[in-house]
Amino acid sequence: MASIDRTAYPRFTRAVSARELTEVFTPSIGEVERARGKTQDDLYLLALLV
Repeated sequence: MASIDRTAYPRFTRAVSARELTEVFTPSIGEVERARGKTQDDLYLLALLV
């Protein structure tokens, strides 16, 4: 049997903190400005940023 690290469902070693999630997934000012330039509605802005 293959080790758990070599399977399709590896186990992660630790939980990701809220701070790390915020740093990685919060769009930068430049990203928001670029998305605003490409959209005309807040709904589309949200969809593009997501």
